[in-house]
Amino acid sequence: MACKYYLNGVESRLYTDLFGYMDNTASENKTVKKLHSILKDYGIATKYFKGTTYIPQNNFRAALREVKRINDKYPGLISTNYVKMTPQTIYSPAAELHVLNINEDLLKAIPAEGTNSADITSNNQTEVDQYLRFTVPAAEREDAFLDDLARKENTSNSKFSNLEEEELKNAYKVSGHLIESFAKAGITVNVEFDSSIDNIGQVDSAIEGENPTIRINPEKVKKDTTYHEFGHIYIDLLGVDNPVVAKAILELQETPLYAQVEQAYPELLGEMLDKEVLATAIGLEGAKITRKNPNKLQRIINRIMRAIGNIFGVTPNTAAVLAEEMFAQELRSTSMIKSLSNYTQASKDQVRLQELVDNARVRINSELYDLNLLPEDQIDEEQKVTLLRLESSLTKVEKVEDLFKLVDAMAGALTRTEARYEELMRLPEEERGTTQNLNTMWALKKQLDSLEMFQSIKSLLLSKKRKALNKDKSFMSEMDSFEAFTNLEDRVNEILDRAESLDKAFVDDVVPMLAQSMIGLTNKNIPKEIQAQIDNMVENQRTIGLDTTDLAYLELQKDLKVGRITEEEFTAKKVKLNVEQFKQKQLLNYKDLVSELTAAHKDKSAYSYYFDPIAYSSDRGIQLLVKAVQKANLESNDMTLDLKSKLAPAYEAMAEGKNESNVEKLNDPFLEEVTINGMKRLGLVNPIDSEKYYSELEQEKKRLGEKHGIPKKEDYNEDYSLFQKALQRWGNTESKGGRYRLELLKWNQANTKPVPGWEKERDSIKAEMKTQSKIIVELKGAKELNTEALSNARIRKNQLEKVLKRNLINNKAAGDWVQPNPEVYKNAKYEAIQNDPALKAYYDFVIQEFQVAQRMIGLKQMEKNNWDKYSYLMPTYRKEDIDRLKEKGLYNTAKDTLSDSFTIQETNHDYYTFNENNRDVDKRVPVYAVNRVPSKEVSKDIASSLYRFRHMAHNFKSKSEIVGQVNFFRQVLKNRPTLETNSANIQLIQKAAASMGISMPKLKEGESNNYKHVNEWLDSIMYGQSNLKQDFTVFGKTFSANEGVSTLNAFTAMSTLSFNLLQGANQSILDNMMMLQEGFAGQFMNKSDIAWGKGEYWGSGMAVTDIGRFDPKSKIGKAVEFFDALTEFTDTEGNQIVGGKARKFARSGNLLFLQQAAEHELSATRMLALMKNLEGTFKDSDGNVILTEDGKPTNLYDLLVINEKTGKMSLDSRIDEKNSEFNRLDFITKLQGLSRRTNQIKSKMHTNMLSRRWYGKLFMLFRNWLPSGIRRRYGHGGSSTVHVDEEMGVLTQGMYISFWNLIQESVSDKSFAYGKMTEMEQQNIKRTAVELSSLIGAMVLVAALADLDDEDETWLSNFALYQAKRYETEIMQWTPLVGSKEAFRILQSPTATARPILKGGELLGQILSEGAYAIGLGDQKDVFYQRKTGRFKKGDRKIKKDFEDLLPIFRGINKSKTPQDAYKWFTTLD
Repeated sequence: MACKYYLNGVESRLYTDLFGYMDNTASENKTVKKLHSILKDYGIATKYFKGTTYIPQNNFRAALREVKRINDKYPGLISTNYVKMTPQTIYSPAAELHVLNINEDLLKAIPAEGTNSADITSNNQTEVDQYLRFTVPAAEREDAFLDDLARKENTSNSKFSNLEEEELKNAYKVSGHLIESFAKAGITVNVEFDSSIDNIGQVDSAIEGENPTIRINPEKVKKDTTYHEFGHIYIDLLGVDNPVVAKAILELQETPLYAQVEQAYPELLGEMLDKEVLATAIGLEGAKITRKNPNKLQRIINRIMRAIGNIFGVTPNTAAVLAEEMFAQELRSTSMIKSLSNYTQASKDQVRLQELVDNARVRINSELYDLNLLPEDQIDEEQKVTLLRLESSLTKVEKVEDLFKLVDAMAGALTRTEARYEELMRLPEEERGTTQNLNTMWALKKQLDSLEMFQSIKSLLLSKKRKALNKDKSFMSEMDSFEAFTNLEDRVNEILDRAESLDKAFVDDVVPMLAQSMIGLTNKNIPKEIQAQIDNMVENQRTIGLDTTDLAYLELQKDLKVGRITEEEFTAKKVKLNVEQFKQKQLLNYKDLVSELTAAHKDKSAYSYYFDPIAYSSDRGIQLLVKAVQKANLESNDMTLDLKSKLAPAYEAMAEGKNESNVEKLNDPFLEEVTINGMKRLGLVNPIDSEKYYSELEQEKKRLGEKHGIPKKEDYNEDYSLFQKALQRWGNTESKGGRYRLELLKWNQANTKPVPGWEKERDSIKAEMKTQSKIIVELKGAKELNTEALSNARIRKNQLEKVLKRNLINNKAAGDWVQPNPEVYKNAKYEAIQNDPALKAYYDFVIQEFQVAQRMIGLKQMEKNNWDKYSYLMPTYRKEDIDRLKEKGLYNTAKDTLSDSFTIQETNHDYYTFNENNRDVDKRVPVYAVNRVPSKEVSKDIASSLYRFRHMAHNFKSKSEIVGQVNFFRQVLKNRPTLETNSANIQLIQKAAASMGISMPKLKEGESNNYKHVNEWLDSIMYGQSNLKQDFTVFGKTFSANEGVSTLNAFTAMSTLSFNLLQGANQSILDNMMMLQEGFAGQFMNKSDIAWGKGEYWGSGMAVTDIGRFDPKSKIGKAVEFFDALTEFTDTEGNQIVGGKARKFARSGNLLFLQQAAEHELSATRMLALMKNLEGTFKDSDGNVILTEDGKPTNLYDLLVINEKTGKMSLDSRIDEKNSEFNRLDFITKLQGLSRRTNQIKSKMHTNMLSRRWYGKLFMLFRNWLPSGIRRRYGHGGSSTVHVDEEMGVLTQGMYISFWNLIQESVSDKSFAYGKMTEMEQQNIKRTAVELSSLIGAMVLVAALADLDDEDETWLSNFALYQAKRYETEIMQWTPLVGSKEAFRILQSPTATARPILKGGELLGQILSEGAYAIGLGDQKDVFYQRKTGRFKKGDRKIKKDFEDLLPIFRGINKSKTPQDAYKWFTTLD
């Protein structure tokens, strides 16, 4: 009699095996090995690794719970020790690591108790069930059952259910009800809750003479599962020819549900699929009924309502009727005459195997496709051969044993990965941390991650082995070779062990490499800044930015409170702690950065995640990541500037004397339409007239087809199969198909000729084939028959043979090695270009530069003719609005513009790119403008398209070089532990550890805000996903929420800001006042620097000569580009129009010229002031200060050199960056950081994550000053008020915080504390003093101007009043308490876009009033003003105001005319 052990009423296989072994094995025969084996089989212990066994990390909580239960029975038998928290890998999430030990002495001392310890022993299952039912509470049975499930390996293969999971007790209840329902119809259905099945639920294959059995996985059961499975039985019993079933199936066809089920069950076809769809529908309807749970009276009412509905032709769906019959226990028993299908569960293992193979094929083909698209210098030939070998290994896989070739190939790939990894690790440590090596490591990591499929293979092997052991021996004989099966299993386990070991090594080794690659980006000024703070603390015995949430500080407070230390000791210890905290902020070498990247950190707030630019992060590692990407942007921008210096003169020479406004006519000599794969495409003129060639080729095929009687599809009544067979017979007939091919070959030979250099390529391939053949012979001779080297040699040879077979016939060029005969298919346009020197010069330049871009992104990215190395197609950028207007007319342009405004177009590059091979979002540096777009939609502006395409290619090249660096950083950050804190940001301690006297921090579960911020930011900046795709549907049409909001925002900005002198002046005043604060503070510039910058800007002509120019000519204009002073070069430079000032001025953005002028003046003078501030710091290689021609120390502006020939700007070659402590990247980041401090957030690089979302765009319109304004005044948050700012190269503190500290310390010391404060704090106090002084001045000016008599009021006085009042309001909003008014105003109007929407509604209402008045139904007071109102006189039409308030330009002009009205609006805030 077998003894079973139950845990709270549920049979436990674990305890049946474990306690059975303990109770039935003599003490002396008990072994640690056997006990360990039992624990390992049930997922409580791992196998031994170097003499140690562990708790499995993927299920450590459940395993620890089981260990506790075992120790409750046998105290001390098993002990566990916590080791560490391990980071996430492809095999498991981040989890605790515990060592497990078995006490052998105690094990040997446990006596065998036989069955005495069992709760009940019986051979009668009924007795056991009764015992369980009456002895153990149901809730405990469910808890124990779920605990047992938690240990099991999750191998669910759930196919289809969109509903939420069902509670187990409800699943029991529903199944019981349906069992009764079918029993009343004479059908007995067994239901078993079985967690071992792969699906959510299933009906076992019908066995004659036995009742049908439904199995439901209690771990995965959904609300529709039970009805779904019973529905299968009901459908089978009625039969598909039953009218009700047939009607239900007919109703479901062509529905979204049918398509969903068809996609989820690709192995089902025809009747089987129909039945699965209907069962799914019955499940969904049954779930609805169960939720409503109608009583008998309600069901009667439902029938009456259905009968009434039938009279009027309104009927419910038939699936719902069938489900209700099942619920009401009123099955159509008289119609149930069919037998149960054997449809269920064709082998689930077989389905899993097929899915594994299909997924592997998709992944391998996708990787091959992506690899082939790469630039030639980035293609890894060894990786390509490996992928081809993997592809070959999947050709014939019918059972799990057939995967041996795949496993072998993957093992070879792993071996190569290990070898390349070891090769990198053999490098001297200081040479490893390069972006190139990190890219290599990332490629190896991706190859390692691809081995995750081995877990699925292992699962399949275990499943087959389990079935073999549980069944008779005949099942085992189904395996071709038990030895081969065992070898495969061992091989898989070995590979998984190696992969796991290598993956752990990656974690250990990549962080130092990452730190080495980033440490050079640290700003060299920061250590000096930190030391200055430390010196001040020590000298003045004061704290600066002390982290008062530090546990050490809390302990000090506690000691002071209980009297263990005195006030003096507390102060001394507090200062010492403060010093240590600042020392930890130092990053003096890469090892410091390793600690920064791996140590547990406190998380940033959700506010910071959504609102702050990522550069504002307090995490130094994240700040350095930002600089790494900025460095890549700088390299990309320099390549773009280099092209600009060449493109501008080339374009000007071509366009001289021509009408640049007519882009179509200007570029027509260089463009042609070509047909590629059935679509008309726009391309640059090709030397060969391919359109003529393909046209004549098709004509010849048609002629030969008619001559030789080729079968025609239309003759076969759309029977494609019959047509294919006829075509095959025709092709195999020598007198027909044979003659056709021969004559077509002759025509091709007469009309084509080999491409230049084909013989060289042929000879190279043949030579390589000989090499591979020699390798194969040598390996065979050495009996190395099953080696990776032999497989690779065969694959390489096979690939070369394919190339020759495709391109060589009878040793003559064919395929890709022939082209249309240039003499026969001369392109007339090409000839015209060659005969015109001016056209030829421009054409040659454009072709050359386009080819440079194609080499950067990969030659296979764009479609092309087989014989061409490069594509001649134009990049698929959309036409400018003005060009569309000229080419397509007003109506079509307006229609296209409206469509573009609310939908995502193929040419829109603000969203993710989609990989058509694996149907997933691409997480790689994007390549744009290479997709298929009809020629009529593509811009004909060659110069602008070339410039934009190259800018994109430059971005691709520079960002691709840091892919490994940024992706490893993302992974390291994801794995880094995050400290759990309370609402006061004080870290929490684990209670269990604290009770033992150990201070062990509690760690936060889930993804940290730091990680989420970095993850989103990289998606946006690296991978082109600037916006999150969020759609909505109206009347069946899909619209993009982001595009719609962007359009509304753009219109709001145009309406509000265009020609608005009041706002333009306010922007200039406010920004210049912020810069004046910086001048007084003297941290980055002083007042004389600003004065010099203003003088230089205005004195040199304000770069007026650059207006409308593609390439600036002034030194200031070039410097603004060279240092990206406007913080927009990376984002917008590629969108520039190269020629035609009229076309440039037609862009809607130019309506904001007032704001642009103010922005340009401020940005340029800020840049010049920073340059002047560096005067005297520039040194040559000998350490001498570089002087001007008149012997004065140079500033940075003096050392900007412009090449007279190319017009390109560069730094003076005399500058020694090390001696000068200067580099261009640091200057640019400081300049842009200062721009945000004194202005607002600009550029995608610094856009907050809220703005990726449509609602964030609505909220942040006109509020990009908010995050930087808060941080400038109140600091960066976090535990310390002092922020290490890598971007600015300084330590910062909120200026109001510094000012408040001054007041506090002065009161505390009873003396003015300014003198003992740090220089940074003093600078902040100066900023605050200037701001408060200017606020007082503005308030005085408002008071004076507001009291002017009416006759003294002028436009100028009202203009000054408005500006003073607005400045007062802008500054007051930051002050505590008073500033809350602005917060309330934001809450009242959370988006500026609401105004034009409301105004649009008012305009619509006024139009209706006008219409009613026109037909005599309206009142004139609704149409005309009855008295003077604002700028409108009595009798003016109200609709005029509505139009002018809504339309751009008009509103700005009218608002500028009446500054007194604008002032009155601001007084409403008071």
